[in-house]
Amino acid sequence: MPILARLDRPWLWGALSVAWMAVIYALSDRPAIDYEGVSAATSWLPFATSFAHIGLYFVLGIFVLRTIITTKRLGFGMTAYLVLFTALAYGVLDELHQSNVEGRASEALDVVADVFGAALVVLLWFLLKKYRLSQGK
Repeated sequence: MPILARLDRPWLWGALSVAWMAVIYALSDRPAIDYEGVSAATSWLPFATSFAHIGLYFVLGIFVLRTIITTKRLGFGMTAYLVLFTALAYGVLDELHQSNVEGRASEALDVVADVFGAALVVLLWFLLKKYRLSQGK
């Protein structure tokens, strides 16, 4: 059995999902003063924080998607909904947590960016499945 096939286990992807959630939590647990340098460096980029949220939740979406896919128990629709729901639920919880951190605020636009990041994963997965079907794979 190839090494990649042995690593494609639900528990491993689930652990990566939880670990990535811990990374997101750690980033949102930092006071605003810790991000002053980042804010200054990205001041030229509109919606810089939205792009950061999209990227963080894109990665989370990949991990959650692989966790669900490797269980081989759910269809496309339910898998897509669970990926999006996970991003929504964790995004809301993260914003609630962040609202209690010094100098930080909770913003609905951040949750929208979180779900958008996960939606990109679902869209790319759908397009990949469609492409593979058209190629007869």
